[in-house]
Amino acid sequence: MTSVLVTGSTGNIGSYVIEQLVARGVHVKAGVTNIEKGKQFFLGKNVDVVPFDFLKKHTYTEALKGVTKLFLVRPPKLASPKEDMLPFLEAAKKAGIEHIIFVSLLGVEKNPVVPHRKIENFIQELGFHYTFLRPSFFMQNINTTHREDVVQRDELFMPVGSAKTSFIDTRDIAEVAAICFTEEGHDNKAYTLTGSEAITYYEAAEIMTDVLGRKITYTNPGVLEFRRTIINRGTPKDFANVMTMLYIMTKLGTAKSVTDTTETLLKRKPFTFKQYVEDHKEFFKK
Repeated sequence: MTSVLVTGSTGNIGSYVIEQLVARGVHVKAGVTNIEKGKQFFLGKNVDVVPFDFLKKHTYTEALKGVTKLFLVRPPKLASPKEDMLPFLEAAKKAGIEHIIFVSLLGVEKNPVVPHRKIENFIQELGFHYTFLRPSFFMQNINTTHREDVVQRDELFMPVGSAKTSFIDTRDIAEVAAICFTEEGHDNKAYTLTGSEAITYYEAAEIMTDVLGRKITYTNPGVLEFRRTIINRGTPKDFANVMTMLYIMTKLGTAKSVTDTTETLLKRKPFTFKQYVEDHKEFFKK
């Protein structure tokens, strides 16, 4: 019987991956850093909740016990893959993990310096069967990382200019992952995943205005203003630097490409940005 350990299990993608796998009859272990909160999160669901932390090696054994496949997400705060994640990957290899699905990054094959590229290399060097999912920007970043901007200030606050972004809904990424775990033909593949359209943040703000029934403005700050402001609002400097760099890359056009891979794998159209906003209206209430 297939058994999957899901890291990032309560997050934007992992929670949906678990939902999809359970619906397909797959045994799931949900790795959580806080066991009590984890058990509450998955209360009433057919999931084994286990303590897991990349930085705590004593959690590896129980989390990996009886597991054949791994859904891997890099926590944003872990910026040194060799120290933070390689020890776990080595433990996973010793434990007999056969297949890893790793949530990587759009364009990672052209960017050797980002952590995701290093993790992809580790997975290949250790000899795992793998599937690399390389998604564009998550729609759900707006109701998590940028939620306060929308709720408190009615704004989208990113230094991207008029560049386009091929946003993808994390529900689509999760369904692709479940397909790759449970169907043949996805071993040792890398999939670039986007939505079906690329839009500007001006267009995103217009869509949110229409759906939410109040004016949402894309303020388009300068790069330095963006970094300074989010740090002043409480974002840790390291994470602020990563966000700033990603948005600089977006401004240069790296996030505008659209592929049909998501639609091909799902056998349906990906969620649109408008559908995402409609489904997440509760997050944006005042």
